Amino acid sequence: MFRPSMRSIWTLLFLAVVSFGLFQVVDFFRVLSRQPWYNEKIQATELAVEGLKAFQQEQLEKGVFLHEYEDPRFAAIIGQQFSQITTDYGVFEAKVMGANPNFAAVTIDLFRQAGLKSGDVVAIGCTGSNPGVNLAVYAATEVLGLRPLIITSIGSSWWGANDPDFTWLDMEAVIEREGLIHFHSLAASLGGGEDRARSLSNIGKGMMRLAAERNAIPLIEKSLAASIQKRIEIYEQAAGGEPIKAYVNIGGGLASLGHAENGQLISSGYHRHLPLRNYPARGVIHHFAQRGVHIIHLSNITNVARQYGLGPARVPLPVTGTGAVFEEERYDLRLAGMATVVIFLLLIVLVKLDARLFRLKEEGVDPDTLM
Repeated sequence: MFRPSMRSIWTLLFLAVVSFGLFQVVDFFRVLSRQPWYNEKIQATELAVEGLKAFQQEQLEKGVFLHEYEDPRFAAIIGQQFSQITTDYGVFEAKVMGANPNFAAVTIDLFRQAGLKSGDVVAIGCTGSNPGVNLAVYAATEVLGLRPLIITSIGSSWWGANDPDFTWLDMEAVIEREGLIHFHSLAASLGGGEDRARSLSNIGKGMMRLAAERNAIPLIEKSLAASIQKRIEIYEQAAGGEPIKAYVNIGGGLASLGHAENGQLISSGYHRHLPLRNYPARGVIHHFAQRGVHIIHLSNITNVARQYGLGPARVPLPVTGTGAVFEEERYDLRLAGMATVVIFLLLIVLVKLDARLFRLKEEGVDPDTLM
């Protein structure tokens, strides 16, 4: 039986080879495409780098103990494993991820997802456990021109801001003094168990009280329930009648989350509405969620960093401005379009050749069989 050449093995093989070749060309010549808000992300990252340098300089001047790490910027943001103000265990990998200045770009992305713009009021609850993430959030807040209302838990888990002489309140004061940010915490608590450092010694608690005193930050020392209510009052009073557009939780502060288990029940990232869960208790984050405020939860830092393409935890810290959060490798649509046109034209030419070189030997053959 006669078969048109379009159905011959050699013709199909020729088309397959050409199509595969064009695909390889398009795949090889992929281009880097800048992600949304690229310029703001670069600015926030550079500001975070300046913050690391300021911490490093302050530590050298004060003679604060520094670990011997390959990257001095990393040493400036990673504390000890144990100290008098260490409230809980921590994951070293998460602290490394948080120390990456490119995490500031992740925060920019999350803020933009929440629709935040210059002048918007943002409530922030942070701890000393991951100062790198704190710095990233502060840098993004400064770059976008937001108005932050911050309450800090002074205590820290392993490898955080747990040096009694250089707590997160001290770090915050350094970058404000250097003009890198133009805000500071409204109040602070001891953090840890019941938000009052229940498991720490009186010496450790006294060191945290001294940190609040030397930085002139009012201290909240109440039961957990009272601390939650006090934080809400401070936020609302400081907002001055303006709407709070987002609440940012950094770490596992009990007053912020209500219960340690909630840190896992709420996935890290941006939430328009909190997921429906059987929460053991409710904290500040639930209060704002019930009011329809956008929520940004930064707890599982390792997963967040990987989700945004910041790569694995490593020292020395990565070059700033690198990662999928800044640029993403994509196919060149122009080249792909040209390849599609070539294939389409090739099909037309082969059909025309078939129609010209071969006559159907049987009447009534459907011309569509040429395709």
